[in-house]
Amino acid sequence: MNMRFLPRYRSLNIVNNRLKNAHLTMLYLVRKRLGMAHLPKLHYVSPNANWVTDEIGNSLVTEITRQYHWSANVTSTADWLAGQIVHYSELGVFLNYLTTSTNRHNTIIITVFHGNREGNFKKNVDLLINHMHIPTRILTACHIMKKRLLHWGATPEQVVLIPLGVDLSIFKPVSAEKRLEIRHKIGVPDDAFCIGSFQKDGSGWEQGLTPKLVKGPDIFLKVIERLHKTYKLFIILTAPARGYVKQGLEKLGIPYKHVILTDYHRVANYYNALDVYLMTSREEGGPKSVLESLASGISLVSTRVGLAPDVIHHEFDGLLADSEDVNTLAEHVAYLIENQDIRQKLIKHGLETIQVYDWKHIVARYYHELYLPVLHDLTALPIS
Repeated sequence: MNMRFLPRYRSLNIVNNRLKNAHLTMLYLVRKRLGMAHLPKLHYVSPNANWVTDEIGNSLVTEITRQYHWSANVTSTADWLAGQIVHYSELGVFLNYLTTSTNRHNTIIITVFHGNREGNFKKNVDLLINHMHIPTRILTACHIMKKRLLHWGATPEQVVLIPLGVDLSIFKPVSAEKRLEIRHKIGVPDDAFCIGSFQKDGSGWEQGLTPKLVKGPDIFLKVIERLHKTYKLFIILTAPARGYVKQGLEKLGIPYKHVILTDYHRVANYYNALDVYLMTSREEGGPKSVLESLASGISLVSTRVGLAPDVIHHEFDGLLADSEDVNTLAEHVAYLIENQDIRQKLIKHGLETIQVYDWKHIVARYYHELYLPVLHDLTALPIS
């Protein structure tokens, strides 16, 4: 460093520190005026292993801080926290800390997206049932899961139902010209009907040759196989561990494009290339694709799992079928291929439906329906 510039750098540092301190003082005064000067912080624990929960946490913390000036952060660990509000992003994260001091020294909130007392879920659900006294609140995103939690012994006061949200500034329709440009870049033929599936559905984080059946990759392939007999298809896949589906598509001779995205928001570009998003899961807590497809102006065909039946009004803004009902799922997609006017009607209504799921509205519900009652219990802060 040129020493003659050192005084200038020192002056800049002093100014920057003063501005920073002034900013912190202003935030303190705002929080104090709101009765929030000495509140515990919110720590949303997401272990950087699931980009969906990471994205939820980042959206939540950003909006909580912006709208309510409450100190909140996303962290990959709950170690060494005490006297705080700890919000575990999913059941598995909570179970990792089950016997630790974290749960004794903090106020605990758990998000439970999905699960039942069958197969791989049974062990985790049984552990939750046996430790239902630990969390102050259990958050879920759909009515199906709320009913299960109450049946398993959670109290009505514990269970809070708030759906997932979507960033409408990122997931949005594009012009016909832009859509065609995106399709050409991806390699979608002009005469092909393009179907999307953007969920991880293989075991592990490598090739994913062993199917994660709860996500319905076998159902997806059966539906695609039936449609392939009549229509020219092109499939777009994102997310890791899609090997099982890719192998199935190759055996059927169906062209596809698979991309693994490092930036979650880039998936918005791939929605804009689709004609239909097809969701065939047997069990879900979301998925976010239900909201993202509607927000992107893409017609949706989905099984009645997770928040799909809460969000979608059948034949108004999407088409629903029972889990594992291959015939109906295939018929729904074929109907949309044959009837572009119906597809446009679903899209129009879907864009109306999705407005209340914008993250700014959902975060307000998180604050008023989940966090503020907990803060009230801890501090006698008035609920408003």
